[in-house]
Amino acid sequence: MQADQQAGTKAEWLAAAVNHISGSKLGRWSTRARRDERHAKAVRTAVVLSLFCVLLTAALLVGGRGVIDPLLQSVLDARETSRIGEIVYTMPDGTFCRHLAFDNVSGELTERTVAQCNQDISKRHTRDKMGFAWGAH
Repeated sequence: MQADQQAGTKAEWLAAAVNHISGSKLGRWSTRARRDERHAKAVRTAVVLSLFCVLLTAALLVGGRGVIDPLLQSVLDARETSRIGEIVYTMPDGTFCRHLAFDNVSGELTERTVAQCNQDISKRHTRDKMGFAWGAH
């Protein structure tokens, strides 16, 4: 009976050792499997995010012009209308000024109004006999 008892003790000891070894390997395998699973999930997330960014960029390149072009056109139209300069001549009396408009695109000169000048213009500039003054507005 003692041999059977020794054999049983050895069998229990061997079974315990096998369970201990397989349990630790199983723990290592499950840790490795969880790490691989997290890594795969991160890779999938990166791929999906990259595809979303590519899709968003393509949409902006194709459809963005349709949104931005009218805004740019309105700015260009406003710039075109402001390409008209104003020329101001002081009249011989120094009180009234003659306003002319000069179109930069066509080179056309049109007369606008005759209005009272600012006091600064008439006092600041001196006139010679011919009626010309440097820096006249």
